[in-house]
Order: sequence, then structure tokens, then C-alpha cells
Amino acid sequence: MRAAALLWLVCSSVASAQAPYEQALGAQSPYTAEVRRHWYATLARNPWRAFGAELLLPGAGNYYVGLNVPAALTLALSCVGASLWIAGARRDRDALMWSGVGLFAGARVYGVVSAPVGAALLNRAFRVQLALLRHGSRSEGVEAPFLRSWRGAERD
Repeated sequence: MRAAALLWLVCSSVASAQAPYEQALGAQSPYTAEVRRHWYATLARNPWRAFGAELLLPGAGNYYVGLNVPAALTLALSCVGASLWIAGARRDRDALMWSGVGLFAGARVYGVVSAPVGAALLNRAFRVQLALLRHGSRSEGVEAPFLRSWRGAERD
């Protein structure tokens, strides 16, 4: 039964004119809404948890979300920036110290912003793919509050 449902899903997405990622499961889905909500709850990432993890350790929030390249980039640039900062302070070289401060601060800001935004975007993509949200529509109360405040008057 499960293999037949998977085969049906693959064949229907190949036969349709839309790309598979644009075609949400929708009404033709063999899976009930309860099953789709269960998978969303399993796959979804909490933006606030990603934010907190990123504050504790550079790259941890991006790693929690599943963005491994930004996690490695954030961790590496934070380490390089901190070491330049310390080396410049020990040798009393202001240019070296301030370049380290700038690199460290830039990496931290990138990580702290990219982790929760990545989690919110990933959750939205899961909701669209699992037919819990129509493609292109906005749903009130399901995204991180900081994303809602950025939109302002754009809401439907």
C-alpha cells in the first residue's frame, strides 16, 4: 500500500506540467492532514531555538537548522576574527585588533540573523510542500514574529 502510494505520487508529479517542488500534495494526496501535520512537526525547526543556539556557540544555530555551510562559515570567521582581535591586542597593533573586532562582529551578526531566518524559511517550505499552506499565500501566526514585523503593510 505504501509503495503504491509513493509510486502514484511520483507518477502524478512527473505527468503534471508543474515542477514537483511547485506541486503541493493538496487534495490528491493519499496522506491525511493529520499525517502531514505529524511530518511537519517532526521536520520543523524552532527559529527561537536556532537564535539561542547561535548566541551560545557560533554556527550552532545554523547547524540546528541544517545549514551546514553557513554554520562552518560562521564558526570559521568567528574564530579567525577572535584570534586577530587577541593578537592585535597583545601586540598593541590597533589595525590588527580592529580588523579582528570587525570580522568577529560581522560573523556573529551573520550567524545570529541567518539561523532564525533560515529556520522560518525552511518551515514555510515544509508547510507548502506538505500542503499545509498554499504556495504564495501568507498565514498569520505561523512565522517568527520578527519576520511578521518586517513585512508591515504587505500582509494579505
